[in-house]
Amino acid sequence: MARDLIVLFDLIGASRVDLVGYSMGAVVSLLFASEGDRVRRLVVGGVGSGIIECGGVDRRAVPNEAIIDALEAEDPSTIREPGAAAFRMLADALGGDRKALAAQASSVFRGDIPLGDILAPTLVLAGDADPLAIRPEVLSEAIPEARLQILSGDHVGAIGDPRFKQSIVDFLAD
Repeated sequence: MARDLIVLFDLIGASRVDLVGYSMGAVVSLLFASEGDRVRRLVVGGVGSGIIECGGVDRRAVPNEAIIDALEAEDPSTIREPGAAAFRMLADALGGDRKALAAQASSVFRGDIPLGDILAPTLVLAGDADPLAIRPEVLSEAIPEARLQILSGDHVGAIGDPRFKQSIVDFLAD
């Protein structure tokens, strides 16, 4: 997906971009930003120490296999893993393509991201109760020009914190 961004930005003629990614999108954004100086400002949210300790999205709280099973389940009432059930509920609420999401979950990035190579000022956003963004200070300390903003809520709830949007707008306006 990070390579897709390169193609997209080349196609539209964007030599410099402000990039915002949340959860899986944060991993994609970090990968893209670590590959050069094309990102002017970077915002990543819904991720924490798992970027370093798991090589991408933190799979310790909700294993990818559980997410895949939940996305592929015919009947959502059969899903027993609460975190995976939440992913399924969100996918259904947004009208997501569950088959495509399951395919993505089965091929999720697992590897080292050279965070020290990120040149852009970076804002790390994390909910104080987000099991997928534990210890976000570990992530922000690994990125040379990063600062951390803790919000209220879990993985989905943090997006509803009024400071979420305002923090992004203010950061990108600098």
